[in-house]
Amino acid sequence: MSKRHKSKPFRHLVAIAVLIALALSAAPVVAQDSTPEGSPGAGEEVETVAIITPASRTNLGWDQQGVDGLEAVGEKLGIEVLVQENAGYGDITPALKDLKDEGAQLIICHASGYQTVCPDFARTEGVKVAVIENESAITPNLISDIETQAQEVAYLAAVAAGKLTKTGTVAVIVSGEPPTWNYMTVGFAEGLKASNPDAKLIYSVIGEAAYHDAAGAKRVTEQALANGADIVFGMGDGASFGMIEAIREHNEANPDNKAWFIDVIGDKSEDYSDILLTSVLFDYSGIYEQMIKDIEAGTFGKVYTMDVKNGGVRLLDLPDDVPQDVKDAVATAQQDIVDGEIEVSAIGDAEGMKAKLQELGYT
Repeated sequence: MSKRHKSKPFRHLVAIAVLIALALSAAPVVAQDSTPEGSPGAGEEVETVAIITPASRTNLGWDQQGVDGLEAVGEKLGIEVLVQENAGYGDITPALKDLKDEGAQLIICHASGYQTVCPDFARTEGVKVAVIENESAITPNLISDIETQAQEVAYLAAVAAGKLTKTGTVAVIVSGEPPTWNYMTVGFAEGLKASNPDAKLIYSVIGEAAYHDAAGAKRVTEQALANGADIVFGMGDGASFGMIEAIREHNEANPDNKAWFIDVIGDKSEDYSDILLTSVLFDYSGIYEQMIKDIEAGTFGKVYTMDVKNGGVRLLDLPDDVPQDVKDAVATAQQDIVDGEIEVSAIGDAEGMKAKLQELGYT
């Protein structure tokens, strides 16, 4: 069910005042925008935006960070935000129609699984949408694409992992192989090779689109721990909680051989500080705000990029007890990425990702 947030009335009052002033003006004013919908230049005032997510908006992961970002922008700009959560990965067209009927002028389609259905809906219904990692769908003033350079932050996480592993074995466990996960897998592998060339990398897939398979994630994580991994980089979303459970149980049974968890797209440090080494964080608020400004300027329909340099992606601060030389190494690598001294490979397809792992010596 969509969740409404009360709009700020200020912008409506300003609009009314302007209309009254024009009506009282001695000289007639004709305002006409002949630019058709879907073409550059068709600007409009934005009053209502929406986001649709496959899972819960309070899952401390992918879905929550998207919703939180849009709600922050709605509060800042005084516009209404509609939230359709738990939409799943089936046919979301009815949900998109509901959001349109409720007045959404922009729908953020917050899942790579919505790459096709949302552009199709936009072209049919004339509603602006933003999709995840589908640059080919871009249409002027109608469809925009969000590209996240998450591989840069995954590289930084691996710099820390490579210096902190005691067993020399680190695991990457994923709940599927969507572009974002593949980008981060490659970035992490490159960072690990640079930080600790002798370290072993275990790569495991829980299943196809197993984003909320906590039981499967626990089983796969237990296997990685049994094979010597003492740091797990888990890309699971809801499945991450199964990884966390496995690591906690491992640490209880092996207090002298503690394992750490590196999370993605969420800060779980309040509840899991005992095992959380760091996390890849996404801040969508900057690009969401720019999208709204671009709609009003008639320049919507482009690529919006989140990277380390613009703060769209960042690494959660390492715990206080992590040695300073490790923190310094991460900070140095981050500055090198910003300065262009380190270029992290951006490989989103599964075959290309696996080929890169082989090239780096990880099989």
